[in-house]
Amino acid sequence: MVKKNRIIDKIDNKKIIEHLEKVISIPSPTGNTKKVTDFLVEFAKINKIDYEVKNKGAVIFKFGGTKKVINYTKDENKDNIKGICFAAHIDTLGLMVKSVSNETIKVTPVNGIPAIYAMGDYVTIEATDGSLYQGTVLPENPAAHVNKKLNEMVPNYEDSFIRLDHKFSDDDKIKDHIQIGDYVFLDPKFKYIDGFIKTRFLDDKASCAIFIHVAEILKDFEKEDKVCFLKPVYMYFNVTEETGQGIANLPDIDELYIVDMGVVGTGVEGSEFSVSICPKDSSGPYNLELTKKLEILAKRNDIKYVKDVFPYYGSDGSAALRAGLDIKVALFGVGVSASHGYERTHEIGLLNTAKLMCSIIEEIIQ
Repeated sequence: MVKKNRIIDKIDNKKIIEHLEKVISIPSPTGNTKKVTDFLVEFAKINKIDYEVKNKGAVIFKFGGTKKVINYTKDENKDNIKGICFAAHIDTLGLMVKSVSNETIKVTPVNGIPAIYAMGDYVTIEATDGSLYQGTVLPENPAAHVNKKLNEMVPNYEDSFIRLDHKFSDDDKIKDHIQIGDYVFLDPKFKYIDGFIKTRFLDDKASCAIFIHVAEILKDFEKEDKVCFLKPVYMYFNVTEETGQGIANLPDIDELYIVDMGVVGTGVEGSEFSVSICPKDSSGPYNLELTKKLEILAKRNDIKYVKDVFPYYGSDGSAALRAGLDIKVALFGVGVSASHGYERTHEIGLLNTAKLMCSIIEEIIQ
């Protein structure tokens, strides 16, 4: 047998953070994810990773093809061995142009971003023709020197607009260039400070960055013929999680591990320095056997973790279970502060999450 935890030993947090900054920089609100799909496909091609692109744009990496999977029981046909899948989502929150009238641009949220977290933000509008326009989300009558009611205002999208940083010619109108349905990208504001990563969209690009790095490690071992998989391993990058659509057309698996952000806040145990293992969210309990397995692996490998029930939370695993799929599902992920807002986590939490993912993979390789 190979040295235990050899995959874990190859985790490089600096590379995870590099990948995270890159994927954060690619706008991908739900419904406008082609750029990030293209990035993942290019990454797979460069690293010679087997991949598949689904019709909606989800990307699946595969490790352990027919030649790489060994039959570990005498009664099983190796071609029929069911795999395991790790799933994260690469789609994010955003805004969309709702109306353009009297040269005023109004927006509607794409998914659950509270207006308080959009107000005052710098944004980029992607016009239908691909042109990009900068602007700022502001409340109506935004000057404090003429509007004494600003302090009383409850942020909402109905009473806000985008101040555009572009001067069109006298013959042009804004609505000739910017139209209803155009996407509005929020400035992520990525910062790395003393081990903390603060940026928008850690939900769930933090998990995706971990996937990309673990994929690098697995591919390096495959190229050197140092690993043999007992069953296929898939990494599913979903593009429709934030709208609750979930995962479509899963590979042939019997275990699904959702890797999505852990909640940090009042009434929960989550921490930016830990990986959260979630036995239950608003959709109901996850598989007890897999949840216990996660805790055992965390203890065995000195991984800092917490167990948490998330009261206002649903995942791609929830959607898979609602669809009636006959698979076991578990949920874990790095703790993220201020979810759906100006989020923050820590590199120690990323490391603990990557280690737990690798611990699962270590169980099915030789």
